[in-house]
Amino acid sequence: MEKETNQQNISSREQWILANSGTGITTELWKATRSFIKVASLAVAAFSASFHVMPDHSYRIFPKERLSFAYTVIASAEVDRLIDRYNEAAGMERTLIRQEYIYQRLDELGIIVSKEQDGE
Repeated sequence: MEKETNQQNISSREQWILANSGTGITTELWKATRSFIKVASLAVAAFSASFHVMPDHSYRIFPKERLSFAYTVIASAEVDRLIDRYNEAAGMERTLIRQEYIYQRLDELGIIVSKEQDGE
């Protein structure tokens, strides 16, 4: 009776080992892959919240004033919208736009130039 129980335990253990063979490696690989994806996602999010990227102007990268996702990628279209908004504004509103961090940085980098500086 004891021999039969031991043989049943051994055979059921062998079946379990055969059924689960190889899953340990794939499980560890999957865990490592998920961990890498999480770390990479956090790194991309932290970079996106911290820096402005301008791909249209030789990939200029400069820090943001504060952490946000606004103006993360600044394409020519965003620069054009900022210029249009400035041109359509009058008086005090223009002064407020000039005080915005993104306007000041683009002005420092020479991406946008006001007519007063251009001599017109």
